[in-house]
Amino acid sequence: MDDSSAAGEDRVSSPLGTRFLLYPQAPYVSGYDKPEPVWISTPPDRLRPGPANRRLHVRDPLLEKEPYEYPYLPPFVGEVYPPAEAGPDGHFDHLSPGTRQFIAAHAFASVQRVLDIVESYLGHEIVWHFAGTYDSLEIIPWVEWRNAQSGYGFLELGVDRGADGEAAPFALNFDVIAHEVGHAVLFSLFGMPESGLDRGDFGAFHESNSDLISLLCFMHFDTGLDRLLRHCEGNLLMLNELNRIAELTGDRQIRLAGNSRRMSEVSGEIHDQSRPFTGAVFDTIVSGFHARLAERELADARLLEIDIHDVDAAQMQRLSQFTAGAFRARPYLFKTALVEARDEVALALVQAWQRLDPDRLSFAEAAMTLCECGDAASPELAARFEANFLWREIL
Repeated sequence: MDDSSAAGEDRVSSPLGTRFLLYPQAPYVSGYDKPEPVWISTPPDRLRPGPANRRLHVRDPLLEKEPYEYPYLPPFVGEVYPPAEAGPDGHFDHLSPGTRQFIAAHAFASVQRVLDIVESYLGHEIVWHFAGTYDSLEIIPWVEWRNAQSGYGFLELGVDRGADGEAAPFALNFDVIAHEVGHAVLFSLFGMPESGLDRGDFGAFHESNSDLISLLCFMHFDTGLDRLLRHCEGNLLMLNELNRIAELTGDRQIRLAGNSRRMSEVSGEIHDQSRPFTGAVFDTIVSGFHARLAERELADARLLEIDIHDVDAAQMQRLSQFTAGAFRARPYLFKTALVEARDEVALALVQAWQRLDPDRLSFAEAAMTLCECGDAASPELAARFEANFLWREIL
């Protein structure tokens, strides 16, 4: 079988692809302790043990490995654990959670799922920014390192540990993987500045939009959306699995998408600088969701009178009063409204990314581009983007 075949052939030969088991959230998050079947676009006859396909491959080092750091880059040539292999039916959903092979397959399928989701909005395949050097992204699913990194031709996933010292591999944390793959996606779509990654808003913008890729990809887990809406009863501003990006052990998360940070309030730290832009886009999803609920008389129209940017305890209680009973009455229509709000924002984002110039990139320029892309879809979406970016002091 020729793995260098054209992009679209993967989908033509099998409309369903291959089954894997994935955790929509890390397995220690309440309600997510069991993985669920997920289809990736690569059909069984295009997958090799590892797993591996035309664009991704897993190498799981047998001995402890130091994280990659220039000039030490892929490929990894040391001894590896036995690779994950497909079952007799060609699928990978037979692997037992907790085994190295399951962890390898989970990391692989998570990366491919992110690509499938982003490419479904783009309408075409993403060409890796490192394609001139490497044909395939090397995935290292386990490094004894409390971090994860996306680099030139590789993705390395470390291990978080709780207070009891028990390992929680990032290879089982879809949010972490989606964020790191998000960096590779963004580099592939609009490149990097000639003056370096530390220039202006470039780094903070990358962190923000990688968080947004993680958030949007989680929203494509059907059962994840069901659990999310049940847990918060339609009030997305409550602390929940959607706005807690990359939950870690011990009730921690890497960042919050739902935040009230403005540009005048952030520090010089790159992740703190990213929060207002992330918050503005998250607010646009929420406001689009609320607008649909009100327009379709699924919730009290007074929902739109609440300022979602900085909600105090009294307003939070009032918001829940407007959504809880209405959600219990019509949960599937709430879900439809949220999916539509997700998709209109995601489409605008991927259109904007392709128009950005890395050498002139700023939060203000990106916000204006996003408003323009939103306006092409609907004036209402553009108005929501603009209002949220103005409140965050980005425009």
